[in-house]
Amino acid sequence: MEKKKRVGVVGCGIISDVHIPLIKKKNDLVAVCDTKLELVKKIGQENSCNYYESFTQMLEKEELDVVHILTPHNIRYEIAELACKKGVHFIIEKPLAHTYEEANKLINLLKLYPDVEATVVYQNRRNKSYVKLKDELENLKGGKILGLEATVFWRRDLNYYKNAPWRGKKIESGGGLLINQAIHTIDYLQDIGGEVKNISGEIFKLKNLELDIEDTAAIKLEFESGVEAFFSGTLSNFSNTSISLKVYCQDGTYTIRDGKLFLNKDGEEKVLERDEKGEIKDYYGASHEMEIKSFYDSLGKSEKLYLPLNESLKSLKIITDIYKRGDLK
Repeated sequence: MEKKKRVGVVGCGIISDVHIPLIKKKNDLVAVCDTKLELVKKIGQENSCNYYESFTQMLEKEELDVVHILTPHNIRYEIAELACKKGVHFIIEKPLAHTYEEANKLINLLKLYPDVEATVVYQNRRNKSYVKLKDELENLKGGKILGLEATVFWRRDLNYYKNAPWRGKKIESGGGLLINQAIHTIDYLQDIGGEVKNISGEIFKLKNLELDIEDTAAIKLEFESGVEAFFSGTLSNFSNTSISLKVYCQDGTYTIRDGKLFLNKDGEEKVLERDEKGEIKDYYGASHEMEIKSFYDSLGKSEKLYLPLNESLKSLKIITDIYKRGDLK
């Protein structure tokens, strides 16, 4: 039986509610860290572990094997660097950083510490609906891919940003809709489409006008393969609706929505696959658990089952290119 890993969590926001129970399933949560003392004390006491306001102090006092980095985007590099220097493996939530340049810097940092293993959480790639879709496409079961389409129509009120002010500040988050909510969907598009040839698009602010981040966007992608993709999304919708991903093929159209993969062929639509529901939060699905488990199962082994950090650069580059190309309208 493998020895349990000693794990720390830095950043005790809402996503820690997903990570902490999954850590405790098979490993030892020994410490949590957050700059909000009351919050981190509460979480530490609830989980019978030590708690810290300083990550540096946590690293000094705890013998950690792995740390989960769940902080605001702009401080992830400095935490990863400290972890590397201590030889601590890490799991980092998406996005890797608040800018493409800093994300690239983080990847180059890992080259200096070959014994440190790291992954970024793009759990939606492990959704059963998406795994089935990739199998269908790679085996040309629907024929040649003709085009891609994706939407994210959600709602985020000002209270969402008041609860965690960094989300509404570009200097800390890197942006709004694209880098925070839509990054998984854009990752789908580039993962299917391949090498990007041309990018065009615009970002807008339709709601929460006092913030300096976008809540709405439209993007057109052209891939080297000749396939084109269109993405549209907003956080100004009346409600949170299911993301939609469509792949138009010669012999039918595949659609992911409502946690299912559909195939529409000859005017008939059938379900090909259904996602599993998560134990923690249904709308996250079960794929966080699979993603985290694959990392721990790979530590110290030659076969790496987890997503390499450089895979996360692809969607981040699309997003940051859009940010650089146009002013927020």
